Amino acid sequence: MIRKMTVEDIPDVQQIAHTAWQHTFQQHIPTEVIKAYIERTYSDLMLKKQLEKTMVLLAIDELGNSIGYLSYTPIDVDGESELTALHMLPGYWNSGYEEALLKEALGTLQEAINVDVYVDQNDIALQDFYAKQGFNFVESFPELFEGVSVNILHYSLPITQPAHT
Repeated sequence: MIRKMTVEDIPDVQQIAHTAWQHTFQQHIPTEVIKAYIERTYSDLMLKKQLEKTMVLLAIDELGNSIGYLSYTPIDVDGESELTALHMLPGYWNSGYEEALLKEALGTLQEAINVDVYVDQNDIALQDFYAKQGFNFVESFPELFEGVSVNILHYSLPITQPAHT
């Protein structure tokens, strides 16, 4: 099941983020850097602010457990939206929940010109996922993440606009 995140879901999202980040980046980013980033970015206050400014969808498994989430921005004046996060608990990758989250998000973005996403080059699973979903590689650029040099990959999905009759 996919549903909108509520304030009551904050602890679940914090746990998913912490687990997913450690699983994905522990070989490339020092643990203390990940921990500090998660504590700051996924604090109760920051997640409450995120709920005010973005849409956050939660994936719930058949037992009622929160197992992943996707967040994205509203369509801006240029007709673009950005997927700002997609995190799944490691055992749930390739289970169909990530596709369900994306499908639900894209269903609300039909008026967008395109949807952008930025992925760390070390997140191979996410790169593969977005490529399989039709996102096109746009560019690669270096960035400092909490003082650690990373390479970011930009992907974009053009949204087909319905013909006007």
